[in-house]
Amino acid sequence: MKNRLLAVGSRLADRYGVLPIAGAIYWKVDTAYCLVRVATIGELDAEIAGQSVRFDLSTRSEYRRAKNLGGERAVIEALLSELSGAETVWDIGASVGTYTCFIASALTTGCVVGFEPESTNRSRLRMNLEQNELTGWEIASFALSNENGTCTLSSEFVEAGAGHHYLSSDGTGPTVETRRGDTLVDKTEYAPPDIVKIDVQGAELAVLSGLRGVLDGVRSIFLEVHPDKCDRYDTTAEEIEAFLTTSGFSLTQLGEPTTRRSGVYFIHASR
Repeated sequence: MKNRLLAVGSRLADRYGVLPIAGAIYWKVDTAYCLVRVATIGELDAEIAGQSVRFDLSTRSEYRRAKNLGGERAVIEALLSELSGAETVWDIGASVGTYTCFIASALTTGCVVGFEPESTNRSRLRMNLEQNELTGWEIASFALSNENGTCTLSSEFVEAGAGHHYLSSDGTGPTVETRRGDTLVDKTEYAPPDIVKIDVQGAELAVLSGLRGVLDGVRSIFLEVHPDKCDRYDTTAEEIEAFLTTSGFSLTQLGEPTTRRSGVYFIHASR
């Protein structure tokens, strides 16, 4: 009986648009609440595995990201557990520094490079790193991909802390430079990474392909996979996993975000 009632409710919601209306109301209420919190506290402390980081707040997205860590606390903790302090870590799709700041805090003689092509998030990334007085970090303004050139950076939603930016060929958005990761190492612009984190909204395979020349030296990859968004680049999640296993990695599924974001799951690729 319960399942029948739920099914009827679902059909009624679809027919009369109840869920979209409820979602819109929730979004407005939550946005108002978050902005009050932003105005009241201005910054928020977060701690993982003994590393404490303070995030500056200016938008709903930044508040939610700092408060919930994107639903990725377990993934960040797993990455930090891999660090001895001397590694070179590439944070590809760094946004405002949710991973980058914790990594920089945990490193001693190592370095983390935050790759973030979106200008607003990149400025907030720098602010968060500087206000925590962290050392051993660099910020790169280009997008990593499988080609050296330029591309359009489109966005589903624009505000500081939002992570819905992606490379596009439709010409809607600013033009950004794209670089292959292995080219950066070949030209000695950056040290080769020991550990890599990737969150690139469906372009995962392009980024991995661009790292092909340095992957033998990478011992660990933490990857956010977007199966639906892979369609933008005519790839699939299965192809991503196959690329990693063919490259000599063993894969461990790390589950989905605890914030109930749909269409996303995490992989740890290790040697």
